[in-house]
Amino acid sequence: MDANRALRWAVYYVALAAVATLLGGALVGASWAVGLGPGYDQFADGASLSAALTTAAPGLALALLGVVLWAVGCVAAFVWVFTAAVEEQMRERFDSEKVKSEILSVLDDRLVDVERDVSEVRRKFDEMKREEVAEEFEFGQQN
Repeated sequence: MDANRALRWAVYYVALAAVATLLGGALVGASWAVGLGPGYDQFADGASLSAALTTAAPGLALALLGVVLWAVGCVAAFVWVFTAAVEEQMRERFDSEKVKSEILSVLDDRLVDVERDVSEVRRKFDEMKREEVAEEFEFGQQN
């Protein structure tokens, strides 16, 4: 793969991973407003840990969802970009017409070899038949 294509695929990956990061980060940021911020404030004001966790639970769930979205998005971006790049490279490297042509060339060579072997066997067989016919006549001998 040349440098231009590799750079193009790298930019695609970075762009897709950035989208996943922004979406995951947005959910983590929203989790602060939904529950983590008020739960922290409660805990800082001296509320019990269980009361602060109860207040922060929706925010924790949203933050966890954001982290999962970021992780899955980055992995999905990598898998998509990697498979697309490999498919592009394989299409270029293994052109079906080129493969067909190479197979036909090998088969033609083998067919020529087989034809040559058949003609050699036929020639030897004809030679043997002539020798048998010549032996039957026994020239120069009289009874």
